[in-house]
This record gives sequence, structure tokens and C-alpha cells, in this order.
Amino acid sequence: MARTIHLATHNIGDWLALEVSNDFVSLSVVPEIGGRVVDLSLCRTPVFYANPRLRGKSISAADPSLGKNFGGSKVWPAPQGWNSEAEWPGPPDAVFDCGAYDWRSELSSEAASICLTSSHDEYTGTTLRREIKMIAESSSVEVLHSMQNTSRRPVRWSIWQVSQVDAAQGLEIFVPATGFHQTFGDKPYPAIFFDSDENRVRVRYADQVAKFAVKATQGWFTSLDRAQGFVLAETFPVMPAANYPDGAPVAFWISGHGTFKLHEDQVDIGAAPGGCDPHVETEIMGPLTDLAPGESASLRTAWHLATIEAQEIVSVNHCGAVGARLSFEPGSPPRFTGSFGVFWKSTLELIAYDRASQIVGTADFGEVSPSHPVLLEKKVPLPRGTVRCSLVLFDCDHKNLGVLDRVSLY
Repeated sequence: MARTIHLATHNIGDWLALEVSNDFVSLSVVPEIGGRVVDLSLCRTPVFYANPRLRGKSISAADPSLGKNFGGSKVWPAPQGWNSEAEWPGPPDAVFDCGAYDWRSELSSEAASICLTSSHDEYTGTTLRREIKMIAESSSVEVLHSMQNTSRRPVRWSIWQVSQVDAAQGLEIFVPATGFHQTFGDKPYPAIFFDSDENRVRVRYADQVAKFAVKATQGWFTSLDRAQGFVLAETFPVMPAANYPDGAPVAFWISGHGTFKLHEDQVDIGAAPGGCDPHVETEIMGPLTDLAPGESASLRTAWHLATIEAQEIVSVNHCGAVGARLSFEPGSPPRFTGSFGVFWKSTLELIAYDRASQIVGTADFGEVSPSHPVLLEKKVPLPRGTVRCSLVLFDCDHKNLGVLDRVSLY
């Protein structure tokens, strides 16, 4: 299996954009508008929301009445607020949200990376850095954020990644969590649910403005677009004892009609020029961290994309997303079923184990990739003594990439 990775510059209207792509995923970064990732696509299907009224327009050329929501993904400091100097009063913001970032890029036969660095922001006393990395044979994009205190005073902030996912075709979000609370929106949002048995929050896009803080527990959530057949999984560290803005490591902003309070004023996004295009802001926060002058904090996140046929997402790991668990039906031979989206160009094998965890048999299910859903429905003869089976991905050199899912037979 050949490995292909590309890094190039091109223009999007007035913008200079840096594009990184492999056989599955492409993204475009525009350093001059807050170091934004303006596009993220899976097999040419756009995943991120891009504001059509501002696309390709420089900061000076953009209509001020439209605000500066270009779409895509950016990094900000948190907590957000307007009550004290301990809160970041953006966006808009001339440095992190709309300022030009310095950049450098690297390309090898295996990987490509773009490193973005903001100017010093005097209000927060910090400088933000973002390193975005893609490898050739995977649909995962790693992002390493760092925040450095570049002032002469101690500061306390959180790193805050904000990404806007297109919801024009409908979107449903799944988060392993212990609960949520609504932080914006004058009316209760009708399409968010907490399943206490599964410890999972489920959010369906509806055309009503709202924001939620979600107490995520497992370091992942997914945005499932069933109409277009893809899943975007986002991963991040979770520190249960840490102090997070709004008390949670994850938040979601729903762009829709309706009103919410800001600065004690009632805001109606639907009445603004351009209205409210359907999208969801997925927000990941690091813990609030005290930084002395010169000190830094970091936050590692990732986007993982796959084609999938599923009604829900029940699990995410390094290998892929699980829509329906690997299941076993006794028979001669037994039948295995499941629904998955994988994050690697790889081969898929079913490995059988005995009670001593020794491998007693394998079945090769062939090549799989992020561009095709994995719908498993196979009858597989099993050796005597098999007690459990695992679905395992292997790279082109037959190195083990990890377990996609597993099932016990007894």
C-alpha cells in the first residue's frame, strides 16, 4: 500500500492558504485570520462549516456588520467573559481570533506538519502556538496546542479549541459523560438527552440557539452525519480533578434561531446579517493553569474521520469508531457482525484466543480504509478452545495498529 502525503500553498480568494492532504483527508490553514483551519474534508466531503459570506475575504475587506465568524477551527484562551480581567472578552479579538499568525511547515514521505504562532497578546499576557500534523496512511489529524506566558506578570488561563462542524444535512453528537448543563439560550434546548444507564449525552442538531457544558469522561466525542455517511471523532485528555471553565472539559454551541443573554442584552442571531447557518461549535478545553512569566501549558487534541453506516456511535479508539459492537452468533460456522469506521489504511483480521490468551486462529478480512464503511457480516470457522475474538488492524508491514473491537464467546 503506497503512502501519499502532500503539502502545498494556494489561494482562497484574498487568503494565502496552506493545504495538507493524503488519500483520505485534506485541510486548509489560513495563517492571516487567526491561524484558522478553514477546511477539513474526508474524501472531498466538507466536514467543517465555512461562512460563505466571508470566505476568501481579508479582514479589511470583510463587511463589519457580519462579524468575523469565518468558520473552521481556531484556538482561544478561556474562560470567556466580560466581568473581570480574569476573563477573555472575545471574540472579536485582534490577536487570537483575527490576527496574523507566523507559520512554518515541514514535509517528509511519512508526514506533514504546520506550526502556527500568534503574536503576544497583552490583555491575556500570552502567546498561543498550534502544531498540526498529518501522516500518510491515516485519516487522523493531531493538534498540539501550547500557551506561553510572554508577559512579566503571573496569569491563569485555559487553552480552548473551537471547531465548527457543518450541520446542514443534520448532525448528532455522542459524548460519554456524567451530565450537562445549559449555559446559553433563553429557552431549554429540545434535542439534548442524557442516558444515565449508558452515561452518555446525545445532542441532535435543531434550529435553536443554545450552549452546553458537558462533563465528558472518556476523552472523546463524535459528530455523526448519517446523510453524508461520515463520523468526526475528536479526542482529548480528561483530568477529573482539574478545574475547567464552566466546570467541564467539553462544550457545544448550537447555531440556530432564538435569543440568548450577553452583557445583560438579549441577542438574536437570526436577526443579524446573514442569519444563522446550521452548524455546531465543538469546544475542547484544557484545565485552568497558573503560569509564571516564561512558563507554558499544552493541550493535545486530534480529529479522526471515517466513512460509516451507523445510527449511533458507541465507542472510539485509536483504530476507529464503533457504530455497532462486534457480536457473535453461535452456529456451524459461527457468525460475526458489527459496524465500524476505521482511521487507517490497513488490513483487518479476526484473531481467536483460548483461555490462556494464546492465539489459536486468525481470519483475514482484507483491506479496509477510512473511505469505506466496514460492515461486518461473516461466518468464520473457529478452532476448538476459542473463548474470545478481537478485530485487529495491521499496517502495510503487518505491524499491529491496535484492537478495533472484541467479543467474548462465553
